[in-house]
Amino acid sequence: MSPRSALVAGGAWLMAALGASAAEAQAPRPAGAPPAAQMRGDGPPPAARPFSITRIDPALDELIAPDAQPQLLASGFGLTEGPLWVPDGGSGYLLVSGLLDNVIYKIAPDGKVSVFLDQAGYSGDDVNHVGTQTRSGRSHVLLIGPSCASRDAEGRLVWCADNDRVIKRLEKDGTRTIIAGGFEGKHFSGPNDLTIKSDGALYFTDNDFGLRDAGRSPLKELPNGIWLVKGGQASMVLEDKVLGGIPNGIALSPDERYLYLTAGRKMMRYEVRADDTLGPGSLFTEGDGIGDGMKVDRKGNIFSTGGGGPGVIRVTSPEGRLLGLINLPIYGGEPKKQICATNDAFGGADGKILYISACDVVYALQLKTSGLVPGPH
Repeated sequence: MSPRSALVAGGAWLMAALGASAAEAQAPRPAGAPPAAQMRGDGPPPAARPFSITRIDPALDELIAPDAQPQLLASGFGLTEGPLWVPDGGSGYLLVSGLLDNVIYKIAPDGKVSVFLDQAGYSGDDVNHVGTQTRSGRSHVLLIGPSCASRDAEGRLVWCADNDRVIKRLEKDGTRTIIAGGFEGKHFSGPNDLTIKSDGALYFTDNDFGLRDAGRSPLKELPNGIWLVKGGQASMVLEDKVLGGIPNGIALSPDERYLYLTAGRKMMRYEVRADDTLGPGSLFTEGDGIGDGMKVDRKGNIFSTGGGGPGVIRVTSPEGRLLGLINLPIYGGEPKKQICATNDAFGGADGKILYISACDVVYALQLKTSGLVPGPH
């Protein structure tokens, strides 16, 4: 579950896991200066701000109506991640990860919230030594829940069990299978986001999100990077040093020719070879609304999220042109209410609803464009 970021010991690593904006909020200030207004951490709350759409390019109007408004689906989560639309008959439901609660929630069409999967991020019994330290509003919290979810070609749920440090799959009989648990006897650090190719190849980002004290943890065994799971085996296809930052969001283009990756405020694009390894990469775009999860519509436009707050969704064309920004509301006041944008997902009967995990809340936003929905096709 984002740029969501540090405010913890080890700061820089969590800036990639949870985003840059919160890290900026914790930047040192001159001696004697009043604390800056910020959504999370110490200091006064930011001023309230309504929802808005910033149109940079007229082409944005083809994707979302200028007067579109978000629908509040549910609230009170603290920190959310990994939304996933699951078709069910003529309707469907939304799954969303509870980072503080160690569950995957289900939001039904009538708005009822229930637990779909418990112990989804950590299934052990030593909670005093797991969980990523961060802030939610003024609160000091531990992120122990899962941070990503998708579906494979058989419709099975596949998700990032961050603090178990594995990728898991929910079988039809309700059992859980570890489909990627490490490499050459060493454990991953904390799978953060994933995407699945039509041939079954699975790519995921791995960073220090699953370790108490992050990269300083004595349990860290592998470098951060991008991993490919294919034929039951995991292999690293890109190390963070080559990416140019700590990996977070990940998405495939509709034709699966390119893999998009976020690292801080940069989005990189890499060629996908016939054997599913990665070819040359290049800077695709950079700026606000980059740093956490992202999804791609059927035309190839990328809807990326900025992380820990304020909540910003960036819309980028397939050519890398910034089309506009979707700015979620800021509530202001006390106690602080964190409204962010950690990830998004397309869903609804026609794939034209953008679901947004926004920390304390979950939003739905009607679009004109149809997005890619994971699962059987």
